[in-house]
Amino acid sequence: GDRAAFTDTVLLACGVSALVGAFGSVKGFCFQVVGRRLAFRVRNKLFQGILRQDIAFFDAASTGDLTSRLAWDASAMVAPCQSMLASTLANAAALMGALLLCFLTSWRLSMLAFTTILPITYVTGRYAKWSSRLNSQIYSALGEANTVASEALGNIRTVRAYSTEAMETERYVTHTTTALRSGVKDAVGAAGAFALNNSLDLGGAMLILWYGGMLVLQTSDASEPFTVGKLVTFQLYFNMMQGAYTALTDVVTSFTRAAGAATR
Repeated sequence: GDRAAFTDTVLLACGVSALVGAFGSVKGFCFQVVGRRLAFRVRNKLFQGILRQDIAFFDAASTGDLTSRLAWDASAMVAPCQSMLASTLANAAALMGALLLCFLTSWRLSMLAFTTILPITYVTGRYAKWSSRLNSQIYSALGEANTVASEALGNIRTVRAYSTEAMETERYVTHTTTALRSGVKDAVGAAGAFALNNSLDLGGAMLILWYGGMLVLQTSDASEPFTVGKLVTFQLYFNMMQGAYTALTDVVTSFTRAAGAATR
């Protein structure tokens, strides 16, 4: 009887695993198709919008900058949608599930854990806006560099005839240096935001362990004691919620960087 039940359970697990694999492949296919169709529409709409501009727009804009928008900026704008839609939905579901389980385990510890969410959200939001402006500057500088490269390569005979290779290189390096400096600033901001958020996460975890331990000691003689097992269970659920929330904040940061490319 036990052996038959065990065999049935293993077969059920195999069936569920097969279904998970099948649905996973369908999910990957759907998101890949959505991402590629989105990139297709964005590039076509962008090219159509450029062609509809007034002639004065083309007098002020260079060919290299416009082709840079069609190639780099469009790709940077749709890249998060192609790669992160699936992870966003999965982490959102994990966050809601872990949140519910945390409340069911201990509402007191849950309210204590949520005190760190608002500061983390504020820090992430401030960095995301700042990073969006910096990434807009990065893509603008790279577009100018692409303009210089297009002009130099398109008139390479003139460049060689007047021996202006050094000057063209200096112009190109000037724009790429601007992009590099903005990128370094973005890296510094990302490191600072990570340090603050990590400190808040660790502080919240230590606060939960301390308060949970106090609950275990205080309710040891109660009719419904808060046991060590419940504390460990809550910690596991909290870690799950924390990981999902961190992944979602990373997605938000990626989308704000994509917004920096879209603003051009």
